Amino acid sequence: MVKSSSFHKEIEPVKKNKHPLTALSQKGPLLFLLDYDGTLTDFKKNPEHSQISASTRALLHRLQQKHKAIIVTGRYVDSLFKISGLKKFPVIGSHGFEARNLPKGLRFASLAQEKLYRKEAAILWKAVRHLHHRFPGIYIEKKPFSSTIHFRGIVFSKKQTTQLHQEFNAIYRRTITPRFWNLEQGKKMIEVLPKGFSKGKSVKALLKRFPHHQVIYAGDDVADISVFKVLGKKGLKIAIGNRVPRKYYDLKFKNPREFLTWLKVFETSQKKWLPCISNY
Repeated sequence: MVKSSSFHKEIEPVKKNKHPLTALSQKGPLLFLLDYDGTLTDFKKNPEHSQISASTRALLHRLQQKHKAIIVTGRYVDSLFKISGLKKFPVIGSHGFEARNLPKGLRFASLAQEKLYRKEAAILWKAVRHLHHRFPGIYIEKKPFSSTIHFRGIVFSKKQTTQLHQEFNAIYRRTITPRFWNLEQGKKMIEVLPKGFSKGKSVKALLKRFPHHQVIYAGDDVADISVFKVLGKKGLKIAIGNRVPRKYYDLKFKNPREFLTWLKVFETSQKKWLPCISNY
Protein backbone atom coordinates (compact mmCIF):
# COMPACT_ATOMS: atom_id res chain seq x y z
CA MET A 1 0.00 0.00 0.00
CA VAL A 2 1.41 3.40 -0.96
CA LYS A 3 1.45 5.92 1.85
CA SER A 4 -0.57 8.98 0.97
CA SER A 5 2.06 11.35 2.34
CA SER A 6 4.57 10.14 -0.24
CA PHE A 7 2.59 11.08 -3.32
CA HIS A 8 0.04 13.76 -2.43
CA LYS A 9 0.08 17.53 -2.24
CA GLU A 10 -2.46 20.19 -1.48
CA ILE A 11 -3.89 21.96 -4.49
CA GLU A 12 -2.83 25.56 -4.91
CA PRO A 13 -5.42 28.27 -5.56
CA VAL A 14 -6.42 28.49 -9.22
CA LYS A 15 -5.03 31.27 -11.35
CA LYS A 16 -5.73 32.06 -14.97
CA ASN A 17 -4.05 29.71 -17.45
CA LYS A 18 -2.83 27.40 -14.69
CA HIS A 19 -2.31 23.70 -15.39
CA PRO A 20 -5.62 21.75 -15.34
CA LEU A 21 -4.46 19.93 -12.20
CA THR A 22 -5.36 23.07 -10.28
CA ALA A 23 -8.95 23.12 -11.54
CA LEU A 24 -10.32 21.25 -8.54
CA SER A 25 -9.50 24.09 -6.18
CA GLN A 26 -12.27 26.12 -7.80
CA LYS A 27 -15.54 26.44 -5.96
CA GLY A 28 -18.31 24.13 -7.07
CA PRO A 29 -19.67 20.63 -6.49
CA LEU A 30 -17.81 17.58 -7.79
CA LEU A 31 -19.00 15.02 -10.33
CA PHE A 32 -17.11 11.71 -10.44
CA LEU A 33 -17.43 9.79 -13.72
CA LEU A 34 -15.75 6.41 -13.37
CA ASP A 35 -15.12 3.57 -15.77
CA TYR A 36 -15.46 0.07 -14.28
CA ASP A 37 -13.24 -2.67 -15.77
CA GLY A 38 -9.58 -1.76 -15.54
CA THR A 39 -10.39 1.29 -13.41
CA LEU A 40 -12.28 0.12 -10.31
CA THR A 41 -11.27 -3.53 -10.67
CA ASP A 42 -8.59 -5.51 -12.48
CA PHE A 43 -9.43 -7.28 -15.72
CA LYS A 44 -10.40 -10.92 -15.41
CA LYS A 45 -10.30 -13.64 -18.06
CA ASN A 46 -14.06 -14.01 -17.63
CA PRO A 47 -15.73 -10.56 -17.33
CA GLU A 48 -18.38 -12.06 -15.05
CA HIS A 49 -15.68 -12.50 -12.40
CA SER A 50 -14.79 -8.78 -12.25
CA GLN A 51 -16.46 -7.99 -8.95
CA ILE A 52 -15.45 -5.02 -6.85
CA SER A 53 -14.65 -5.40 -3.16
CA ALA A 54 -17.04 -4.43 -0.38
CA SER A 55 -14.69 -1.58 0.57
CA THR A 56 -14.73 -0.21 -3.00
CA ARG A 57 -18.51 -0.44 -3.09
CA ALA A 58 -18.72 1.46 0.21
CA LEU A 59 -16.31 4.09 -1.12
CA LEU A 60 -18.47 4.66 -4.19
CA HIS A 61 -21.59 5.06 -2.07
CA ARG A 62 -19.79 7.62 0.11
CA LEU A 63 -18.74 9.57 -2.98
CA GLN A 64 -22.32 9.50 -4.19
CA GLN A 65 -23.58 10.85 -0.86
CA LYS A 66 -20.98 13.64 -0.58
CA HIS A 67 -20.81 14.62 -4.27
CA LYS A 68 -22.22 13.02 -7.41
CA ALA A 69 -20.87 9.78 -8.90
CA ILE A 70 -21.81 7.93 -12.09
CA ILE A 71 -20.35 4.77 -13.61
CA VAL A 72 -19.49 5.11 -17.33
CA THR A 73 -18.83 1.64 -18.71
CA GLY A 74 -18.73 -0.48 -21.83
CA ARG A 75 -20.69 -3.16 -19.99
CA TYR A 76 -24.40 -3.41 -20.42
CA VAL A 77 -26.15 -2.07 -17.35
CA ASP A 78 -27.71 -5.25 -15.99
CA SER A 79 -24.32 -6.98 -16.12
CA LEU A 80 -22.76 -4.10 -14.21
CA PHE A 81 -25.42 -4.26 -11.52
CA LYS A 82 -25.05 -8.03 -11.19
CA ILE A 83 -21.29 -8.15 -10.64
CA SER A 84 -20.82 -4.87 -8.76
CA GLY A 85 -23.71 -4.89 -6.32
CA LEU A 86 -24.40 -1.23 -7.21
CA LYS A 87 -28.07 -1.86 -7.92
CA LYS A 88 -29.39 1.70 -7.70
CA PHE A 89 -26.25 3.49 -8.84
CA PRO A 90 -26.51 5.85 -11.84
CA VAL A 91 -24.88 4.21 -14.86
CA ILE A 92 -24.06 5.00 -18.48
CA GLY A 93 -23.66 1.57 -20.08
CA SER A 94 -22.86 -0.10 -23.41
CA HIS A 95 -20.41 2.66 -24.37
CA GLY A 96 -22.99 5.42 -24.15
CA PHE A 97 -25.99 3.53 -25.55
CA GLU A 98 -27.75 2.74 -22.24
CA ALA A 99 -28.76 5.04 -19.40
CA ARG A 100 -30.03 4.00 -15.99
CA ASN A 101 -30.88 6.07 -12.89
CA LEU A 102 -29.65 9.29 -14.52
CA PRO A 103 -31.17 12.69 -13.65
CA LYS A 104 -34.55 13.64 -15.12
CA GLY A 105 -34.87 10.39 -17.01
CA LEU A 106 -31.97 11.16 -19.35
CA ARG A 107 -31.55 8.53 -22.08
CA PHE A 108 -29.41 8.27 -25.21
CA ALA A 109 -30.98 5.59 -27.43
CA SER A 110 -34.61 5.63 -28.54
CA LEU A 111 -36.90 2.65 -28.05
CA ALA A 112 -36.75 1.99 -31.79
CA GLN A 113 -32.94 1.95 -31.69
CA GLU A 114 -32.95 -0.40 -28.72
CA LYS A 115 -35.24 -2.79 -30.62
CA LEU A 116 -33.07 -2.70 -33.75
CA TYR A 117 -29.74 -3.25 -31.99
CA ARG A 118 -31.10 -5.91 -29.66
CA LYS A 119 -32.29 -7.93 -32.67
CA GLU A 120 -29.01 -7.63 -34.60
CA ALA A 121 -26.82 -8.28 -31.54
CA ALA A 122 -28.68 -11.54 -30.90
CA ILE A 123 -28.16 -12.64 -34.51
CA LEU A 124 -24.43 -11.91 -34.34
CA TRP A 125 -23.97 -13.68 -31.02
CA LYS A 126 -25.48 -16.87 -32.43
CA ALA A 127 -23.25 -16.62 -35.49
CA VAL A 128 -19.95 -16.21 -33.59
CA ARG A 129 -20.53 -18.84 -30.90
CA HIS A 130 -18.66 -21.53 -32.84
CA LEU A 131 -15.42 -19.52 -32.69
CA HIS A 132 -14.65 -20.86 -29.20
CA HIS A 133 -14.05 -24.26 -30.83
CA ARG A 134 -11.47 -22.82 -33.21
CA PHE A 135 -9.90 -20.54 -30.59
CA PRO A 136 -10.05 -22.39 -27.24
CA GLY A 137 -10.18 -20.16 -24.18
CA ILE A 138 -11.88 -17.15 -25.71
CA TYR A 139 -14.97 -15.82 -23.93
CA ILE A 140 -17.88 -14.72 -26.10
CA GLU A 141 -19.94 -12.32 -24.03
CA LYS A 142 -23.65 -12.17 -24.69
CA LYS A 143 -24.85 -8.56 -24.56
CA PRO A 144 -28.23 -7.08 -25.48
CA PHE A 145 -26.90 -4.23 -27.67
CA SER A 146 -23.42 -5.32 -28.78
CA SER A 147 -21.17 -8.34 -29.20
CA THR A 148 -17.77 -8.88 -27.61
CA ILE A 149 -15.05 -11.53 -27.73
CA HIS A 150 -12.52 -11.52 -24.87
CA PHE A 151 -9.18 -13.30 -24.95
CA ARG A 152 -7.61 -12.04 -21.71
CA GLY A 153 -5.08 -14.38 -20.17
CA ILE A 154 -4.74 -16.40 -23.37
CA VAL A 155 -1.42 -16.62 -25.19
CA PHE A 156 -2.11 -16.39 -28.90
CA SER A 157 0.55 -16.01 -31.56
CA LYS A 158 0.38 -12.92 -33.75
CA LYS A 159 -0.93 -15.12 -36.54
CA GLN A 160 -3.70 -16.58 -34.33
CA THR A 161 -4.72 -13.12 -33.13
CA THR A 162 -4.90 -11.85 -36.70
CA GLN A 163 -6.92 -14.88 -37.73
CA LEU A 164 -9.39 -14.40 -34.89
CA HIS A 165 -9.93 -10.79 -35.93
CA GLN A 166 -10.37 -11.75 -39.58
CA GLU A 167 -12.89 -14.50 -38.86
CA PHE A 168 -14.91 -12.35 -36.48
CA ASN A 169 -14.91 -9.52 -39.04
CA ALA A 170 -16.10 -11.84 -41.81
CA ILE A 171 -18.98 -13.19 -39.69
CA TYR A 172 -19.97 -9.69 -38.62
CA ARG A 173 -20.14 -8.44 -42.20
CA ARG A 174 -22.26 -11.29 -43.52
CA THR A 175 -24.74 -11.64 -40.65
CA ILE A 176 -25.73 -8.11 -39.59
CA THR A 177 -25.91 -4.62 -41.12
CA PRO A 178 -22.38 -3.13 -40.97
CA ARG A 179 -23.58 0.45 -41.53
CA PHE A 180 -25.33 0.34 -38.15
CA TRP A 181 -22.20 -0.73 -36.26
CA ASN A 182 -18.59 0.10 -35.39
CA LEU A 183 -15.98 -2.65 -35.12
CA GLU A 184 -13.57 -1.82 -32.27
CA GLN A 185 -10.46 -3.37 -30.73
CA GLY A 186 -9.79 -2.96 -27.02
CA LYS A 187 -7.48 -4.56 -24.49
CA LYS A 188 -7.50 -8.26 -25.49
CA MET A 189 -10.97 -7.92 -26.96
CA ILE A 190 -12.90 -7.41 -30.19
CA GLU A 191 -16.21 -5.61 -30.00
CA VAL A 192 -19.03 -4.51 -32.28
CA LEU A 193 -20.81 -1.39 -30.99
CA PRO A 194 -23.84 0.66 -32.09
CA LYS A 195 -22.70 3.37 -34.50
CA GLY A 196 -23.27 6.97 -33.45
CA PHE A 197 -22.89 6.29 -29.73
CA SER A 198 -19.84 6.68 -27.49
CA LYS A 199 -18.90 7.40 -23.92
CA GLY A 200 -17.90 10.90 -25.00
CA LYS A 201 -21.26 11.74 -26.61
CA SER A 202 -23.20 10.48 -23.62
CA VAL A 203 -21.02 12.42 -21.17
CA LYS A 204 -21.43 15.57 -23.26
CA ALA A 205 -25.21 15.22 -22.99
CA LEU A 206 -24.96 14.40 -19.28
CA LEU A 207 -22.88 17.48 -18.46
CA LYS A 208 -25.72 19.73 -19.64
CA ARG A 209 -27.54 18.51 -16.52
CA PHE A 210 -24.54 19.39 -14.33
CA PRO A 211 -23.40 22.80 -15.65
CA HIS A 212 -21.75 23.94 -12.42
CA HIS A 213 -20.01 20.71 -11.43
CA GLN A 214 -16.29 20.06 -11.64
CA VAL A 215 -15.69 16.73 -13.34
CA ILE A 216 -13.24 14.01 -12.35
CA TYR A 217 -13.14 11.30 -15.01
CA ALA A 218 -11.13 8.07 -14.70
CA GLY A 219 -10.72 5.42 -17.40
CA ASP A 220 -8.19 2.94 -18.72
CA ASP A 221 -8.82 2.23 -22.40
CA VAL A 222 -9.04 3.85 -25.82
CA ALA A 223 -12.85 3.99 -25.49
CA ASP A 224 -12.33 6.58 -22.73
CA ILE A 225 -10.47 8.96 -25.03
CA SER A 226 -13.77 10.29 -26.38
CA VAL A 227 -14.60 11.52 -22.86
CA PHE A 228 -11.16 13.07 -22.37
CA LYS A 229 -11.69 14.99 -25.62
CA VAL A 230 -15.11 16.21 -24.48
CA LEU A 231 -13.68 17.49 -21.21
CA GLY A 232 -10.78 19.26 -22.92
CA LYS A 233 -9.10 21.53 -20.41
CA LYS A 234 -11.97 21.26 -17.94
CA GLY A 235 -12.01 18.93 -14.97
CA LEU A 236 -9.46 16.29 -14.03
CA LYS A 237 -8.70 13.48 -16.49
CA ILE A 238 -7.21 10.33 -14.98
CA ALA A 239 -5.77 7.35 -16.88
CA ILE A 240 -5.18 3.92 -15.38
CA GLY A 241 -2.61 1.68 -17.05
CA ASN A 242 -0.88 2.32 -20.38
CA ARG A 243 -3.61 2.27 -23.03
CA VAL A 244 -4.38 6.00 -23.06
CA PRO A 245 -1.83 8.24 -24.86
CA ARG A 246 -0.12 10.85 -22.66
CA LYS A 247 -1.68 13.88 -24.37
CA TYR A 248 -5.18 13.01 -23.12
CA TYR A 249 -4.79 12.77 -19.33
CA ASP A 250 -3.66 14.89 -16.38
CA LEU A 251 -2.85 12.08 -13.96
CA LYS A 252 -1.90 8.45 -14.43
CA PHE A 253 -2.03 5.45 -12.11
CA LYS A 254 -0.44 2.08 -12.77
CA ASN A 255 -3.47 -0.02 -11.82
CA PRO A 256 -6.91 0.10 -10.16
CA ARG A 257 -5.45 -0.54 -6.70
CA GLU A 258 -3.25 2.55 -6.89
CA PHE A 259 -6.14 4.66 -8.19
CA LEU A 260 -8.49 3.45 -5.43
CA THR A 261 -5.86 4.26 -2.81
CA TRP A 262 -5.78 7.84 -4.08
CA LEU A 263 -9.58 8.03 -4.34
CA LYS A 264 -9.98 6.88 -0.75
CA VAL A 265 -7.55 9.54 0.49
CA PHE A 266 -9.35 12.16 -1.59
CA GLU A 267 -12.74 11.14 -0.17
CA THR A 268 -11.67 10.94 3.48
CA SER A 269 -9.56 14.11 3.57
CA GLN A 270 -10.96 17.41 4.77
CA LYS A 271 -9.00 19.08 1.97
CA LYS A 272 -8.55 18.23 -1.69
CA TRP A 273 -5.37 16.42 -2.61
CA LEU A 274 -3.61 15.36 -5.79
CA PRO A 275 -0.81 12.88 -6.27
CA CYS A 276 2.68 14.15 -7.01
CA ILE A 277 3.49 11.50 -9.58
CA SER A 278 6.17 12.17 -12.12
CA ASN A 279 4.22 11.83 -15.33
CA TYR A 280 1.85 14.81 -15.23
